[in-house]
Amino acid sequence: MPLCLVRIDDRLIHGQVVLGWARALKPDRIVVANDRVAGNQWERKFYTSSVPTHIKVSFLDLEETSRQLLNNLFKTELVMILFESVKDVHTVIESGVTLEKINVGGLHYRKGAVELLPFVFLTDEDRTYLRELVKKSVTLTAQDIPGNNPRVINSLVV
Repeated sequence: MPLCLVRIDDRLIHGQVVLGWARALKPDRIVVANDRVAGNQWERKFYTSSVPTHIKVSFLDLEETSRQLLNNLFKTELVMILFESVKDVHTVIESGVTLEKINVGGLHYRKGAVELLPFVFLTDEDRTYLRELVKKSVTLTAQDIPGNNPRVINSLVV
């Protein structure tokens, strides 16, 4: 499965993803990798409603996301994967999945989070997980929209 984007964004599917990233990258499928959303019919329907009908949308729990990636089950499609949190992407990588590059695109302020960039706020837990990803040679880029230049943030989180 060719991955056109692996993104951490606490909003999952929203305007920047649909109008920015999907238009620029033209994925065949968007995968939302999230245990809560995978199990919530209302949220799945809500998120799907904002995606153009020519783009398939899958909602997978983290275990199924790992299985799909390890077995290359979407191998004929260009896929964008969205994670809600650093912890979620870390969980998938710890299951044996190799991801070379991750876009940290939208982690907004929440209690205990400190601003790294205007659109990236990290808790101590986030930093710990990101450090683990850097140790696994994952390139972390911060980029809110495709028109802005990506910034490699590996050195900012270690």
